[in-house]
Amino acid sequence: MENKLLINNANTVFEKKDDKYFGYKSRFGDIVIGGAYSYRFVVHYAKTNQDVVIVPGDVNTVTTPVCTTLEERLWKPEKTAQARRDEIVEQAKADVEERITNNALDRAVYFVFNRTKRTVVALIKGEYSGKVYAKGIAKAAPDDCFNVHIGKAIALRRALGLAVPDEYLNAPQPTEVRVGDIVQYSRAWTALVIADNGWPPLSGGWIQLKDARKNELKIIDDSREEVAND
Repeated sequence: MENKLLINNANTVFEKKDDKYFGYKSRFGDIVIGGAYSYRFVVHYAKTNQDVVIVPGDVNTVTTPVCTTLEERLWKPEKTAQARRDEIVEQAKADVEERITNNALDRAVYFVFNRTKRTVVALIKGEYSGKVYAKGIAKAAPDDCFNVHIGKAIALRRALGLAVPDEYLNAPQPTEVRVGDIVQYSRAWTALVIADNGWPPLSGGWIQLKDARKNELKIIDDSREEVAND
């Protein structure tokens, strides 16, 4: 009953199915009922309009109205941007593992990372021949935080010819500095975040967690795992 009231009282309603959002109703008359809309459109629409409701495929689990400029509230209003990003990273990890595990062909998946170029390349090769059958590339936008796991999921899906979920392409930026992150200390210097009582790495810049948080340094890589550059 509560969800029905939310929908009835909303100015505009979108229903999410797979990776698309379909117009459900609009008091403004600016949405095509039954029309398919992208995540980006819905984000922009929710930023500029009041009382927008997103139905995640089940009217019984409808979200609360979106009356904010925060994109992540389109997904789970009660969660922070950092919490939502953490969920997306875990989703990406599981996605990649499932695609590789369920690969019934005699083909192997290889990933090539380049932190400098902020890219991940997925190669589908013949397990015995070494022939490259498909390739997918993911590249982080200049202002986005690079994450290997999200990049792998995007690149692999592109290599397999599968749709890329909007949450991978529009993941909220990290807001909480953690051990293992790479932060931008200055225009020319990046630093690995280490524990306050941790040992510095043998090479490369580093900064203790407390100092990274104190200086509110920008996180440019939150993969938090050793990744070889090509």
